[in-house]
Amino acid sequence: KRMKISAAILALAVPLAGVAEVAHADFFRNDFLPVGHVRTDAIIDPECLSDHVHTFYGPPLLYPTLTFEDLRNSHPSLSSGNIEENNSLYWHPAVYHVAENGKKTLQESGM
Repeated sequence: KRMKISAAILALAVPLAGVAEVAHADFFRNDFLPVGHVRTDAIIDPECLSDHVHTFYGPPLLYPTLTFEDLRNSHPSLSSGNIEENNSLYWHPAVYHVAENGKKTLQESGM
């Protein structure tokens, strides 16, 4: 049995066909240097210290009660990124190397 393809489905499929061609490419370029390593997590624990360390990129506003307005009002020259209009703050859990003797060493991002 043949399936009929509607114009709406075809209209969606054609632009998406090009996405498959570039799916291997970088879709987000992180041109930021780290601004700090802090026990702050604005999503999980917005009003207190986190139980683990995060590495932050962007404006050096690293405190638990940081607001959207604080970021929007930050001066672009303070950001660690190379796109002036981007006042966003990015973070990820900090990564440590644990040696055989138990010593932990913070691993800087190579991005």
